[in-house]
Amino acid sequence: MIDPDETEDPWVRPVGEDPRPIAEPLESFTASRGWATRLEGARVHIHWPEIAGEQLTRHAEPVRLHGGVLIVRAESSTWAAQIPYVAAELIARANAVLGEGQVTAVKVVTGPPRGRR
Repeated sequence: MIDPDETEDPWVRPVGEDPRPIAEPLESFTASRGWATRLEGARVHIHWPEIAGEQLTRHAEPVRLHGGVLIVRAESSTWAAQIPYVAAELIARANAVLGEGQVTAVKVVTGPPRGRR
């Protein structure tokens, strides 16, 4: 058995001590691996219907958020042509949901949505 006094491992706890929330060591683990930024960027997929609205969600999907640039895949060139007209609104909604400054630009690509290839 590991003696908690002889290790700095954050997971080793003295017997009988209450467990602590997993969020703190998980955040520390992801930050130490450099994953924190990528995980934050992945949140755009979860919140896409809220960011894009019902109609755009049916015809476009987020591909990636990296360095403030949100890449959106439109199912057709017609939809791809429409997205720049609503880019400012997408940026504002995304920042309202994800945190100010997370999205600074929108780039559009075309192709079939992931689920319909």
